[in-house]
Amino acid sequence: MKAEELVKDIPIFIDFIPRGAKIRPGIIPETKKFIVIHNTGNYISCCDAKWHNEYIHKQACSEKPREASWHFSVDDREIWQHIPEEESAWHASDGGYGDGNLYGIGIEICVNGFPGVYSGEEYAAWEKVFLKACDNASILTASLMKKYSIGMEGVKQHFDFAPDRKNCPMQMRYAKENNTFSRENGTIFNRFLKKTKGYLENET
Repeated sequence: MKAEELVKDIPIFIDFIPRGAKIRPGIIPETKKFIVIHNTGNYISCCDAKWHNEYIHKQACSEKPREASWHFSVDDREIWQHIPEEESAWHASDGGYGDGNLYGIGIEICVNGFPGVYSGEEYAAWEKVFLKACDNASILTASLMKKYSIGMEGVKQHFDFAPDRKNCPMQMRYAKENNTFSRENGTIFNRFLKKTKGYLENET
């Protein structure tokens, strides 16, 4: 089934932060070139996609907001959109006119409930839910890639743009075979790429 058809099966809530907010720069580049994948880093169980929507709205209304914004938050059940995808956002750590922020669509995948370790029964239970969130993000990613004619080379990690090489998306970058974090060998990130490619090619 096509990604654009599959994404219709995921509840998507559009709730844009206000125009003119400090964290909604309102810049519209000529095109989009990248899908930039993040993990939220918020481990508390309630920090799902809806929670992140409420969080970014509070930041948008703050006099001193955290200088971060992104387009979509995704969990195992639903997707929330905070900024129009054609606009830029501050999610890639490379400045207002850096390639990641300007040309990238930022997708935050929720890691709520992460136990802080990468083994054991608690991790296995969490991973089952997280993989569903990643699958939802794969479908969203593939549909956006088709819309903006982005190839697989345009699917990036936050790590790729961050000057400090931030370990993000951290949980997806973890390589189970050698207990390290890796750009090329992250177990869940590679699974995500495979799923995305399948949806893009209508194989899944």
